[in-house]
Amino acid sequence: MSESTSFVRLFVGFLLSATGFCCPIELIPSSVVVKYEDPVSINCSTLDPQHKGMGWEAPHGGTTVLQVPALTWALANVTDWNPTPECFINPSPEFGKQCSKVPDIIVYTFPETIDISSSGSSDGVVREGETYSLTCEIKRVAPLQRLTMRWYKDDTLFHTDTFDSSSRKPVDQSSVINFTSTRQDSGVTFRCEAHLDLSPDGPQLYLTSQEYNVTVYYGPEMLCSTVELLEGETIESYCPVKGNPAPIVTWKKDGQSTEPTIPLSRENAGWYTVEAEGISFIRKNLQVLVLYGPELTCPLNYTTTEYAPFNLTCKVEGYPKPEITLYKDNDEVELPENLTRSDSGQYVIAASNQNDIVNVTVEIVVTYPPSQILELEDTEVARGSTVALKCSSMGNPRPEYSWNYYRTDNVVEENEDGVSRLLILNATASNMGTYTCQASNMEGNVSKTVRVSVKGAKIECPLEINPDRMLLQYQGMEKNVTCKTLTSSENVRDQYWQISGISISRKAWTPDTQNDWDPSPACFATFVGREPCNKSLNFTLYKEPDSVSIRVLNNESSPVEGSDCFLRCDVVNFAPAQSLRVQWYQGNKTMEGLTNTSSKIHCPSSSANCDINTIKTPVNMSFTTTITLDKKHNGAEFRCKAVMDLELEDPPNMTSSPINVTVHYKPAINTTKLPKTIPVFRGYPEELVCEAEGNPPPKIQWLSNSDKVLQVSGGVLTVNEAGVYNCNASNDVDSTSHEVVVILKEDYLPLIAGFVAVTVVVISIVFLFIYSIYYKNTKMRHYNLKNPKLSIHNGNVAHNGWDSQFPMTKLSYRKLNAARLVLLSGLSMKVKGETQHVQIVRKHTFGNRLPRLHNFIQKFSFIYTCTCFVNFTENMMWVIVFGGFMALTGTPVGAQCPVMIQPNVPVVKFEDPLLVNCTSSTDQTKIMGWEAPYGGTRKEDVTSVLLNITSAYTWDLGPLCYITFLDGTQCEEEVPITVYQMPQSVSLSQSNQDNPMVEGKKYQMRCDIVNVAPSRNLSVYWHKGDKIIHIDTFSNVSSLQPLNQSSAFELTAGREDNGSRIWCEAALNFGPSGPDLPPMESKSHDMIVQYPPTFMNPEVEAVEVPADLKISLNCTATGNPLPVYRWSLPPAMQKMMANQPVLTLSVPFVGTYNCTASNSQGTRTKSFIVTDAPRDQTILAVVIGVPAVLGFAALITGLYYVKSDGTFCSKPSYQPASSGATRGCQIQRDHLLEGATMASNESYTVINTGWSLHPGLGHSLFTRRPWPWPGKIVARVGGPFCSNIVPCRVAKFVQVGIFSPSLLNRKLPAKKNNMENNFLKRIVMFCMFYTVSGEGCSLVLKPSRVVVGFGEPVTVSCEATRPVRVLGWESAIGAAHTQQDLSVQWKVDSLIDWIEEPICYGVFFTAPRQCEEKLNLVLFKTPDSVSIRHVNHTGPMVEGKEYQLLCEVQNIAPVQYLSLKWYRGQTEVYNHSFSDLTSSSPVQVSSILVIVPTKAENGAQYRCVAELELGPEGPQPPPTVTSEPLNASVYFPPSFISPEPEVVDLIEGAEIILNCTATGNPTPVYSWQSSHPMQDRFEDEAVVTSSSLLPGTYTCTASNTLEKKSKQFIVKPKTKGV
Repeated sequence: MSESTSFVRLFVGFLLSATGFCCPIELIPSSVVVKYEDPVSINCSTLDPQHKGMGWEAPHGGTTVLQVPALTWALANVTDWNPTPECFINPSPEFGKQCSKVPDIIVYTFPETIDISSSGSSDGVVREGETYSLTCEIKRVAPLQRLTMRWYKDDTLFHTDTFDSSSRKPVDQSSVINFTSTRQDSGVTFRCEAHLDLSPDGPQLYLTSQEYNVTVYYGPEMLCSTVELLEGETIESYCPVKGNPAPIVTWKKDGQSTEPTIPLSRENAGWYTVEAEGISFIRKNLQVLVLYGPELTCPLNYTTTEYAPFNLTCKVEGYPKPEITLYKDNDEVELPENLTRSDSGQYVIAASNQNDIVNVTVEIVVTYPPSQILELEDTEVARGSTVALKCSSMGNPRPEYSWNYYRTDNVVEENEDGVSRLLILNATASNMGTYTCQASNMEGNVSKTVRVSVKGAKIECPLEINPDRMLLQYQGMEKNVTCKTLTSSENVRDQYWQISGISISRKAWTPDTQNDWDPSPACFATFVGREPCNKSLNFTLYKEPDSVSIRVLNNESSPVEGSDCFLRCDVVNFAPAQSLRVQWYQGNKTMEGLTNTSSKIHCPSSSANCDINTIKTPVNMSFTTTITLDKKHNGAEFRCKAVMDLELEDPPNMTSSPINVTVHYKPAINTTKLPKTIPVFRGYPEELVCEAEGNPPPKIQWLSNSDKVLQVSGGVLTVNEAGVYNCNASNDVDSTSHEVVVILKEDYLPLIAGFVAVTVVVISIVFLFIYSIYYKNTKMRHYNLKNPKLSIHNGNVAHNGWDSQFPMTKLSYRKLNAARLVLLSGLSMKVKGETQHVQIVRKHTFGNRLPRLHNFIQKFSFIYTCTCFVNFTENMMWVIVFGGFMALTGTPVGAQCPVMIQPNVPVVKFEDPLLVNCTSSTDQTKIMGWEAPYGGTRKEDVTSVLLNITSAYTWDLGPLCYITFLDGTQCEEEVPITVYQMPQSVSLSQSNQDNPMVEGKKYQMRCDIVNVAPSRNLSVYWHKGDKIIHIDTFSNVSSLQPLNQSSAFELTAGREDNGSRIWCEAALNFGPSGPDLPPMESKSHDMIVQYPPTFMNPEVEAVEVPADLKISLNCTATGNPLPVYRWSLPPAMQKMMANQPVLTLSVPFVGTYNCTASNSQGTRTKSFIVTDAPRDQTILAVVIGVPAVLGFAALITGLYYVKSDGTFCSKPSYQPASSGATRGCQIQRDHLLEGATMASNESYTVINTGWSLHPGLGHSLFTRRPWPWPGKIVARVGGPFCSNIVPCRVAKFVQVGIFSPSLLNRKLPAKKNNMENNFLKRIVMFCMFYTVSGEGCSLVLKPSRVVVGFGEPVTVSCEATRPVRVLGWESAIGAAHTQQDLSVQWKVDSLIDWIEEPICYGVFFTAPRQCEEKLNLVLFKTPDSVSIRHVNHTGPMVEGKEYQLLCEVQNIAPVQYLSLKWYRGQTEVYNHSFSDLTSSSPVQVSSILVIVPTKAENGAQYRCVAELELGPEGPQPPPTVTSEPLNASVYFPPSFISPEPEVVDLIEGAEIILNCTATGNPTPVYSWQSSHPMQDRFEDEAVVTSSSLLPGTYTCTASNTLEKKSKQFIVKPKTKGV
């Protein structure tokens, strides 16, 4: 037994003795309350680590003796009412002998119902004054001593029963009470409640019996003998018969039955007999006396017309006969026979006799008609001010006033004291008009009208036409136009349309788009208090022209330059004329600045109105413009375009066909080609070319000042003598001339040129002679030049016979302008195989005046350059020599046509227009043109020609642009035109319609493109998310017509594709010079990929139990569908847990915990191996620590001062390693590059980087992490132990690693018992246990804490505060390092790794050599959903009962920052924190709120809010997700506002209100009970209002599904006073 173990045992024993514990075992729980046949488990653990065994002794579930720290007694179901399991232990001697503990186990059962019964009848009927017993019986309850029976009378507790019994078995128990009934107990409800109190370890259970309603029977009884009552009262009210059940009462007078509820009159006085039968029978005789006084009946109001006779009739009854008296203002008066308005007033008529005095008040009204209205006059008011119109009249009855005016919101009517006022507030133009006041009563009426005007205001017509502008096309779609008033309907008297002068009484009008050219539609309305007004509709019916044509009005067929040309544009049959605008075009350009233009309208003969500004019907119009012609107008095309300005986005327009104009103009000589002075070399004739431009083409004539005959051919004059020559050009318009002076000169340049030519020939002969010798013996195929055929396409000489074709360039002879001479100066020879290819490829210009040499060479030259294929024989030499003299001029015409096409790659949409321009790059052009299927053209003397294709309606367009040169030759250039058509549709389909997809399975996706051309330019791009995953092209399709194409793509579904969108898009690509057409996309397909669960952490984890015994096992896995979890716990726990990804245990058992995550795609299992943490070695460390410190000091001393022979030196010395002795040992990690030189005075041991085993050390030298660059870790042996730079510290050992004793087994001097060797072996062993820190980690993270949302980017900088060798980030993603900078960034574009823990590390030049800083990273995700619901309950809640609400939060992380807040309405009622959880990945959590609702909470809304409080670095405000509100419906019994009985006085003729309103949920149902019959309509009402109720007691009962409540109303008669 180790010393530390003994110490622990002694300490624990002392602790147990001090705290009074005898037995070293603990039961958790120590007491248990369990329901019969439910499972139960109790854990028995011990603090004695050295016990001899422990176990459970029990009839059921007992165990054998085991040497374990804890043992659980568990039963799947409890069937013993008094289980007494005993946990015993055989402790170690320090704890004494065997001991045990027995837990306190209470087994209970509780019935679902209890019954209540009575000794009386089962219907609850009892007799007044008798005693009855009530019994409450509960079946099979245990334990009885915890049971309490409570008796309630209505809601009042009046008796409680408890039971003393030691038995724990279930028994049947009853509780009995006695009560003596009284009539007040009728309607009382008895009930009993059974309460089983199992606290503090168990629940508190209770049951309520059904209610027992008591009805008390008594009577009948009557307590009267003689009755005196007033006439009109009833006998029953003075002499009621009481009893329950209500007795059957019979009243008789003179042997005849009578109703006691009928009011008595004076005739009903006498003797009455009363018989009542209830639970007994009584009969009684009584005398009824009826007393009555005077009765006076008069009308309350008497109305008569002024001056009419007074005729008031009153009825008076009473005995003795009453006396009548008339009073007015307390004075006795008499009225005249004819009343006037002054006799009006209130009179009191009194009738009196000896018994009583009664009086009646009569209102006498004398009526007369209203008088004339005064104080109402015409008024003018300023805008924005207030004015009042007063209308008053005298009359009886008081006149009633009515106003007739245009109603607006700022007019208020006030009637007060017989006067009517009309207030106009903030007067506007809407208040202008007439105001009529009428005063009337039953006798007549009178009225007056005045006018109100507002200064500075103008009345606007309150009409609105929608639309206010209608523009319709002739014979087009019909539309409706509506007219509505902008005022209330009471202001409108009439509203109608007026069309072409005809009124139409409706609010909508539909125009006729074929005939309504000028309907002049207007909406009319008449108003109250205003003049009639109208609004016109801006209506236009337009018709596009039938035709537009252009023509020239000049009489002459060919106008002359400078004359005026009159162009006329005729527009036929359009409307309206005023909307037309004509644009003039020359070619495709608009003619601007035309000033001399005119127009003329041509109306039909049937039209009386021909004003262009007013006519609406179709007309013809002609427009004329004048242009001054010049030669640029010759051959020009003129068009006119008719545009109708009708406020449309695309105004209707029509363009005429073009008209060509021919203009004659005088000749103009080209002086550029014919300068005024021309030098001529002697002996070389010069050609003078006279070219003139004019229409008609001019005639050229040469004149000279000499008499010699001129050599003229085709306008070209050949001269060889000096002189003055005149060129005259004339045509029908005019003539012009140009004078040329010819000067004669001498020329020596031909001699020089001849010498150069001879030199070139000699060099060529020598060159060819050498080549002929070289190829003399070479086999050559023989070729000849017989019958050469000209290539049609390029003008090259073709092969003949079976010889292979070689290119032969065709050259043309051109006339020399300015005497240019091109001489052959070089040959280019090419050898290939057995043939020799010779071609003239270069030319040089020697000047512009060499005619003589030119003529000489021309005689000996060919027109064609010959590319020869010859045998290297003697003929070869002569051919080459002869070819050396060939000279020629001009440029090749077969190589490429000198044209430029714009655009160079024409692309046009199908049926769209296209313009292609062909421009010549040479001045030798005579004719240019286009050859095309349509749109072809031909023009002379132009440098460009335009191909105008109005509509590209064919797919294969191959137009040719050709040029005819001045020498008659031609060339052509084919222009490839691409006609395209965008796809009609692009759709995405899937061959196998699996939905959702399954990971790893392949799916065939197809993208269909319909009707696209040309297919060779089509590209199909497949997109997944924001990436292009596949591209298809169709370049091998040769067809140019529209085709349907399909692109197929095989997709392998992966879990990363879940939630992604996939689609395809089709694009036509025509290169950088073509149009950039937008692609057409298909509809996207949302991918749902199912995949099996995958754990976020390794599938096997080792977990040590910490000191607080709490562990959390995280089994979270990703998968689709979401995985379902199931836990398998160690045998000691004996239970399974389901659907819980994170298992938190407060008292874990050592063992293996298996978690299974499964979904429809698979099942994965993860294991957690839970072990005890290593024991605390504190005591051992204390024991060893002190000697170790001393040993460490000795080590330092020895390393510095101990010599190799075991003696001490005065100071450290250094010796080279070669001497065989070393002083101290220092090992460092140095990084050496290849080729580095080591110090000659030190020995090095090179160790490969990584976790390698150094053979010299016997153990590994460890670094914190592998080095980030290739290098070596060098252990440097030699030198003093302490560096000269860094102070001596043991940190040197730590930086390298843990040394093994074998490190010191290096070879030392051969001395036995070497003191130094033995000293180091012993001391270093102690130093291995300690670490002394260096200078601290010099790394700073910015920011030091990061909060980032799932999938969001993150960037953190790590900076070193001192020089560093390597600085980097260690991370699964985004790892980086640097060797140059003092900072390095960790950057992730989208962070989705829940377990990412980036660490910044640095390797420094000085100690500490390596350190690290871990980033405080919080990756959060807001919940997918937050929901709230009831737990095990549906429907409304009942007031006073306990309920649970469950709030579930799906997929939130990290859960420890979650705060789940409960709200009722806007009030926070509970805040649930999850700070004790530690999962960093998304989890599902829930919170339960226990509520006991009250009726005040009916209709309240509960909601829970999930809030992630991520600190100041997190988003602000914190992200929240709120659940949908849960509406609380609370049922509660009826409750009266005032439940006490109410006494109501009954006054004859007055209405009585009995208000029985009660609040309750469900809404209470009312019923009334009374000894008097009630009308059926009152029986189910809460409030009874009646004037026919009789005195008595009325009971109202309000009931709902929970309870009944009653309230009494006592109605008592109240005697009238005088």
